[in-house]
Amino acid sequence: MGNTLYLIRHGDTEGTLKDMFYGSTDLPLVEQGVQQIKALRDKGAYPKPDGAKLYTSGMLRTEQTFKLIFGNRDHEIIHDLREVGVGIFEMKTMEEVLQHDEARAWLEGKKDFMDFPDGETNDGFIERVARGLDVLKGDIQHSDVVGVLHGAVIFTCMEMMFPAVKEKAWHWTPSPASGYAITFTDKKPIEYREIG
Repeated sequence: MGNTLYLIRHGDTEGTLKDMFYGSTDLPLVEQGVQQIKALRDKGAYPKPDGAKLYTSGMLRTEQTFKLIFGNRDHEIIHDLREVGVGIFEMKTMEEVLQHDEARAWLEGKKDFMDFPDGETNDGFIERVARGLDVLKGDIQHSDVVGVLHGAVIFTCMEMMFPAVKEKAWHWTPSPASGYAITFTDKKPIEYREIG
């Protein structure tokens, strides 16, 4: 039997509640996010940390989520798994983003990817997430691995591991405080289930 990689998205922030585009803004959890994590934790939705290798992206919302789930346990930070920097769209509403022709074409599925003006390129983001995912996968042969991360980071990881499953990468986006448990055998991702 193989080990399991858990990818957990942080809880609700002002950005998730208001359906805003944001990534590099270091938002804290809002009270609703705190309560949703506590409720899921108390129901046993999250993995047990004992013996697992534990990670966050180091951003405030992932650190707060981690602490609510696992307490003050030691963990490592993978900066390559920070959320995507969306440049000029940072902290903008969906309505505001849709005013931009290229962004609208991307969101409507007429464009496969987008480089964010004054933010990250699609290729740059994918390359750094791949580096971060390699760190997680490097540990999976020794123990279970838990990463408390971000929506775009998780959907990018899932698309890399299961490229043929979803039509669009962002269809993998878990709800805040939710995520995936991915079973590995012989260092390969074999199957997944939703958690949270």
